[in-house]
Amino acid sequence: MTQPAAAIGWDRVRVAIPRVVEAGFAIFVVVILGAVMTVKSDVFLTTGNLQNILLQTSFLACAAFGMTLVIIAAELDLSQGSVLALIGVVAAETMVRNNSIVLGLLAGVGVGIAAGLFNGLVTAVLKVPSFITTLGLLIMARGLAREITAGNTVGNLPGGWKAWWSGEFIGLRMPIWVALGLGVVYHIILRYSRFGLRIYAVGGNAEAARRAGINVTRVRVTVFVLGGLAVAVGGFTLLGRVNVGQPNAAVLTELYAVAAVVLGGTNLFGGRGSIPRTLAGVLLIGVIRNSLNLLNVSSNMQDVWLGVVFVLAMTSQFLRRYLERWANRSEDTAIEVEVEHELDEERRAIELAEQSARSADQELQDVEQAEQSAPSTLEQP
Repeated sequence: MTQPAAAIGWDRVRVAIPRVVEAGFAIFVVVILGAVMTVKSDVFLTTGNLQNILLQTSFLACAAFGMTLVIIAAELDLSQGSVLALIGVVAAETMVRNNSIVLGLLAGVGVGIAAGLFNGLVTAVLKVPSFITTLGLLIMARGLAREITAGNTVGNLPGGWKAWWSGEFIGLRMPIWVALGLGVVYHIILRYSRFGLRIYAVGGNAEAARRAGINVTRVRVTVFVLGGLAVAVGGFTLLGRVNVGQPNAAVLTELYAVAAVVLGGTNLFGGRGSIPRTLAGVLLIGVIRNSLNLLNVSSNMQDVWLGVVFVLAMTSQFLRRYLERWANRSEDTAIEVEVEHELDEERRAIELAEQSARSADQELQDVEQAEQSAPSTLEQP
């Protein structure tokens, strides 16, 4: 009886292993890289360098938060980088022409929502795969950004714009706070709202969600709109940092966002993930890029190592899937052991019951024999 219980306990530990790996993979790698860079460079752990990592990844974090919702819903958005550049130049152009920061913000948000709405309607209503839809918008948005600016940057933004984004609160620059604020809002949507539950349901099994009464089309369209809104916020943080609208900005941002989401532990095929995990993935990419700069690695080799990050992202995804399959087999084994143990107990109980029945039958036969022999004994003289 003790041995099966011990086996079941060990199998339950094995079931928990992939969950721990999924939740802590990016954090573990960040800690290891941080320890190595602390030894390699005296600059890495300084306050200025750590804030620089957060500042450089602020717009990527915004894009990755939006990508998290899209991927959990089992979709993909490859247009983020181009849309982010388009938002930047439209917002900058509007501010310069009207000398109004508010109008620039409204124009940028409008572009982000329009891009998300386009992706959502074409994907969810016209049933075009999101890979194709967003790839088409990637090309269109970049072309529009270059057409609007004639390939040039847009500068001379209102002074209040740069002043606000250059400000600090509790020692951190405003782009960092904006990215963190967006992450908190999207985390609340995912974890504490009915709509968040619907996103997980649609990503996990769209047909089952539909049969449960969830409007799958509406959820997918809304998810893309929220993704576009997140890209708009990311465009503002980038525009606030560089203070110019650049039509060629944010190249490959969508790929970095996907890598950050997957490295953080979100399932690339939908149904599972979270904003804190994505934040860990973003920090991992930021630490890698910063470490390569501190180690004076050439820009060409930095591209090589960042390509390795993408491969690592997919490798970690398949590693977690393998561990899940291994854990599921272990869980099945634990259930089989527990069921077999219960069957053994039932067999023993049945055997005891049969033995008791046989004993009762034997006693009854003995009584009947005694009753039959009693009269013959009394008739003897």
